[in-house]
Amino acid sequence: MIKSKYSRTVLDNGLRVVTESMPYLKSVTIGIWIDVGSRDETTRENGISHFIEHMCFKGTETRSPVEIAQSLESLGGTLNAFTSREHTCYYCRILDEHFDLGFDVLSDIVAHSTFDVKELAREKEVICEEIKDVQDTPADLVHDYFAKTVWDPHPLGQSIMGEAKGIKKLKRTDLINFISKHYTADRIVVAAAGAVDHDQLVNQTLAKLKVAEARDGSKHTKPVYEKGKRIVFNRKLQQTHVCLGFPSFPFSDLRRMPILILNTLLGSGMGSRLFQSVREKRGLVYTIYSYQDFYRDTGLYGLYLGTDASKANEAVNIVLEELAQVKDTSITEEEVDRAKSQLKGNLMLALEGSYSRMNRLARHELFLNKFVSLDQSTAEINAVTLDQVREVAREIFVEPAMTMVAMGPVKPTLVKEIDWSTLS
Repeated sequence: MIKSKYSRTVLDNGLRVVTESMPYLKSVTIGIWIDVGSRDETTRENGISHFIEHMCFKGTETRSPVEIAQSLESLGGTLNAFTSREHTCYYCRILDEHFDLGFDVLSDIVAHSTFDVKELAREKEVICEEIKDVQDTPADLVHDYFAKTVWDPHPLGQSIMGEAKGIKKLKRTDLINFISKHYTADRIVVAAAGAVDHDQLVNQTLAKLKVAEARDGSKHTKPVYEKGKRIVFNRKLQQTHVCLGFPSFPFSDLRRMPILILNTLLGSGMGSRLFQSVREKRGLVYTIYSYQDFYRDTGLYGLYLGTDASKANEAVNIVLEELAQVKDTSITEEEVDRAKSQLKGNLMLALEGSYSRMNRLARHELFLNKFVSLDQSTAEINAVTLDQVREVAREIFVEPAMTMVAMGPVKPTLVKEIDWSTLS
């Protein structure tokens, strides 16, 4: 079997280049990651990271918006970007023969965008429509409400897209100043996976990715979580959407694998406890799942369900009962082994493509400053014990720390009708 090869170079200015060469592929995914997201924004700036991501596709010194859009698409490739609470990523996936062009386009939009004022005004309207789209999708919107409730007043709870009224007030100088402050060499990782030559990418980065030197920027402050909150937002909707959650661990925490195994057996997939108990046995919901969000200095364990308002009380109480059971001794060795197999299978299947490899490569660099191979991850999963999974459940699922946000045609008395003592 041909194995991949990991390489890492730190340039003199602090910019990092990491690659995973997979010579058996004919394609490559290249990403330029900036260690900045909505948690780095002031209240007045909220949404600016996402706005900049949009504007980087709206023209550079040498390419028009149309030329950017067609540059790789016409060759069968893709060019895209995304913004999260902590990172912004610009990426492309192309055939290996178009590697030079792919990186040229990526570095051009990151380092040489012009932020034309007419394009700026037009893109504000596009983003405002995107915000409306989320507001019309309650299953998505409730997660924004939930994050704000959990982390407020820390900026980690801010919406990634911001609010329309704030976006409309942003000026070109705001974007330029934000880039000058945050798009610096020490906060940039260039990652590539697939048919990539590491030295070639390093040379391309030196030649084409001209960014500001490192500077003394603002320090990241860790959010302080005091106690859980329970809030109901009454809306005229067909369903009631509920998010429950607890503060958990950062990506670098040694309990990362135990909590991922706990999440797998509890709420990942149709065979999970929550799906079987709440949907299959009782028919109370159509959608229910749990998830673990990792950040650089904290984490959030969350659960989501959508149900009829008349069933919300019963559904949430059953979820609490399931959480209480995993805190006790109900988890078995057999169940943990199944969750391990599922987690390893999901990981291996996801990493068959160069995009997932690139994404994982960059996240490991940004969160850990090192690379964790698939073999290492598999070994870490295999090493998790039943006692470790139980211990994580007991540590995380504590009633005073639990936050709940419900949105829909539900009465505020829902909070009082739920038996929170189940988790005591």
